[in-house]
Amino acid sequence: MASLALSQVRGALSPLRTTFARGFLAATLLPSAWAASKPFTLAPPSLQTLLELLPPWVLAVPKKKTSHSRKAMRSANKGLKDKQNVVACPACGTPKLAHHLCASCYSGLSRGWKSKAKEDVES
Repeated sequence: MASLALSQVRGALSPLRTTFARGFLAATLLPSAWAASKPFTLAPPSLQTLLELLPPWVLAVPKKKTSHSRKAMRSANKGLKDKQNVVACPACGTPKLAHHLCASCYSGLSRGWKSKAKEDVES
């Protein structure tokens, strides 16, 4: 849809582009006497003329909708990988990640720390 609109804009702007180019060439390349006899004002380019300068791949739009099956096949290799660094905790024997705290041992330690902190506050 966007490519259709862009092609319509390009078709409508072709006379503007040639008029702009002729005036620009007349003001820069032709003798100053001829340019003085025909006054020319250089207007800043509009958004549509700037769109003509962009290559067509900048405004690229897919031709068809990507199906669910195609999306799933493309993302099939993005799944979660199995953990290879699972070891047994030396204290309690539950499985844990290597170089991480054991969840069950830590919960026991934190319960002890909290109860000790409560006793210190109460006394």
